[in-house]
Amino acid sequence: MRDVRPSLSGPLRAKTLACADGDVTAVSPQIALDLSLSENLRSWKGSADAALSRLAAGSVIADRLGVKAGFSGTADRTAIEIDADMARLRGNGFAAQSVNLDAKGTVGRQAPALTGRLAFARASGSEALRRSIVEGAKALDGTPLGPSAKRAAAALAHMLADAGGSTRFALAGEGQNARIELIAPEMASASGARFTGSPDSRITYIFGTPTPAVTMLGSWTFGGGDLPAGSLSLDRRADGAISGLARFEPYGAEGSRLALTPVRFSGNGGLLRFSTRAELSGPLAGGRVERLTVPLSGALSATGALALDGGCTRIGAERIAVSGFRLGRTGIDLCSRPGAPLLSAGAGGLRGTIRIPSLALRGASGSSPFAFDARGAEIDLASLRWAVALADVRLGEGDSVTRFAAGRITGRPAADGLAGDLIGASGKIGAVPLNLSEIAGRWRYAGGALSLDGGVLLTDAAAPARFAPLVSKEASLRFANGVIEANAGFSEREQGVHILDTVIRHRLGDGTGSADLTVKEIRFDDQFQPAMLTPLALGVVANVQGSVVGDGRIEWTADGVTSRGTFATANTDLAAAFGPVTGLTATLSFDDLIGLHSAPGQKASIKEINPGIPVTDGEIEYRLIGGNRVRIEGGRWPFAGGELRLHPATLDFAADQPRRLSFDVVGIDAAAFLQQFGFDNINATGKFDGTLPVEFDGLGGRIVGGRIDARSGGGTIAYVGELSNHNLGTIANFAFGALRSLKYDDLAILLNGDLDGEMVTDIRFGGVGQGEGATRNFLTSQIAKIPLVFNVKVTGPFRQLVTSAKGFYDPTVWVEQNLSKLIEEQEAATSGTSATVQPPESEPVR
Repeated sequence: MRDVRPSLSGPLRAKTLACADGDVTAVSPQIALDLSLSENLRSWKGSADAALSRLAAGSVIADRLGVKAGFSGTADRTAIEIDADMARLRGNGFAAQSVNLDAKGTVGRQAPALTGRLAFARASGSEALRRSIVEGAKALDGTPLGPSAKRAAAALAHMLADAGGSTRFALAGEGQNARIELIAPEMASASGARFTGSPDSRITYIFGTPTPAVTMLGSWTFGGGDLPAGSLSLDRRADGAISGLARFEPYGAEGSRLALTPVRFSGNGGLLRFSTRAELSGPLAGGRVERLTVPLSGALSATGALALDGGCTRIGAERIAVSGFRLGRTGIDLCSRPGAPLLSAGAGGLRGTIRIPSLALRGASGSSPFAFDARGAEIDLASLRWAVALADVRLGEGDSVTRFAAGRITGRPAADGLAGDLIGASGKIGAVPLNLSEIAGRWRYAGGALSLDGGVLLTDAAAPARFAPLVSKEASLRFANGVIEANAGFSEREQGVHILDTVIRHRLGDGTGSADLTVKEIRFDDQFQPAMLTPLALGVVANVQGSVVGDGRIEWTADGVTSRGTFATANTDLAAAFGPVTGLTATLSFDDLIGLHSAPGQKASIKEINPGIPVTDGEIEYRLIGGNRVRIEGGRWPFAGGELRLHPATLDFAADQPRRLSFDVVGIDAAAFLQQFGFDNINATGKFDGTLPVEFDGLGGRIVGGRIDARSGGGTIAYVGELSNHNLGTIANFAFGALRSLKYDDLAILLNGDLDGEMVTDIRFGGVGQGEGATRNFLTSQIAKIPLVFNVKVTGPFRQLVTSAKGFYDPTVWVEQNLSKLIEEQEAATSGTSATVQPPESEPVR
């Protein structure tokens, strides 16, 4: 006590000191205090020199703290001066080797008011923080900002490794105006980075409001240490309105470049409006974009929330190259929903819906023109989901254009890329005459590759179609580095029979590609027939029992399309317009698979063809000449001791008209012919040659102008069986005995009619006489003196013609037909009167 004024001096020491429910602790506090109080203890004056070996306030810790303070005043208002030094200050994500605070101000019943200077040295962000900055920039890899962001992130991490700085500060205001102001801040890093504010610059943190905010005034310069460089100035008018201007030097790395026109600011009431235009060049999805221009206008709130103006904004690019595509000068309108911002970013993340009214992109892929059109597109920024409607892609020109269209394409973020759905798509690859439609499935983009898995319908682009629609439910496609690769297995749509497997490869750069086709086995049976696979089989084959295997390859370039393939069948049975076929075995090699054109000299072996007369073990040589036409080069079958030969001919299966074939009958032996068809009661000799022109269409086949002639020297026809009709009578038996064996010098058979219907057969016998075993008497001697020529016409089903032929050779037929004439002749010879050999009402006989 001195002059009635209490005083206190001396050190205060403690092991630990804790307050605020333990949130603030001090270890080994020591305070050298010199305090003097007034007589009434309502004012004071003094100084303090304090030291702590460790101070912890929440997550902030200092290893040493030294404070020198002087104070004087009352409880209402006390003036203070503070000089504090901290060593190894650290907290979540930062640390500083030293921090110095020099301040003075007042405390009391009013809100604290302090001004002073704060300095720090050798400050750094944590290793985890610096690593997260570098890693965070990788999210922009593959975008035009990627290299620049990588450079800036590395420079920022380097700056945060060792930095120092200082600022004047002021703690002022109360209530909602309570704030901390940093005045003329400056910072420099060992990396060379710097940030310097003008003497009147201020960065204000308003913490009294329900939502804290940050405001800035003044001017600043920044740059160095490989960071972007520029300046920023903000001014406040008397009415509180803020205006400003920011300038950035162009910044880039590894071929990318970002340039901003001067960014202008203005605002009042907590919103800072800005306007600029960005020009960007750099990588894009494995390609590159040149001079992408994006107008940026919007508002920045005091809380840091950002919103871009609504309406429509047009962005453009000088050149875009992606995955082998090159686009020239391009412009796209980005529009918001009515009354909404184009996008917003803040505490709730990125939000907004961007609509693109239409797309019309033009460019090239390699040397091929490229076009992309769409009715519209929409992007939801909150979920990053997007959709494109009525997209149409065209690559190439003229007949070789490759086209892809889709009713709707949707997309969304996925692991390591994007994914989505494809609905109602169709396409056609170059000049390949195949249409792809009803494409639907899921697509994925990852690692620079686009893949699609789903279903597709394959149809023929030619008219009329050469094959029925084929469907694949498990097709896959991959597009990477300008190459399309597709795999699919196709089945017939109605019955689900598996037809073929395909592997397609197409290079967009030069418009070349190939398709490999594999037919493991197509089995035809009662449930599945060729007509269900191709309309070309209608009216040509039916009731097929067998299988087909083979493979083919289609190749295309800008100059055109080539194709080839080999297909085979073995022991196949079928019904054709000219009769049933059994045991067909053939291997067919195409030199133009799409045009159905084969190499010459194709051969097919056939166990049996039966157009009414069965022919066995033959071989046909042929070729396909395109246009659904077959060139028959020849055919041979052994037949009745001779040979059946097929003339060369061209069959057009595309035209709605009959097809014609001509067969030569060469050296048929009469005895072998009759034996082959079971004429056990007839013997015959002689050789026959002839021609059988056959005409057939979808309704069946017919012989037109067929003729078979006996060779020179004639032959014999004899009935060697027993008389089967015992009721002919005496005269009839007599005549039968006389005519049971005949000799002929010439014989001709003319055939006209349907193979499976009415056949008109004209048979001409010439030089007829009795053969061995025939009964000879006066009557037969008289007949032998007459030069007879028999013209016999037979009408009946051709498949019964052979049976009818027995009647021609059976003497009982001649007895029945000519018995009355023979009796009249015998009576005329006895009476001495002459009678006509042939009545006038019958057909002429020479």
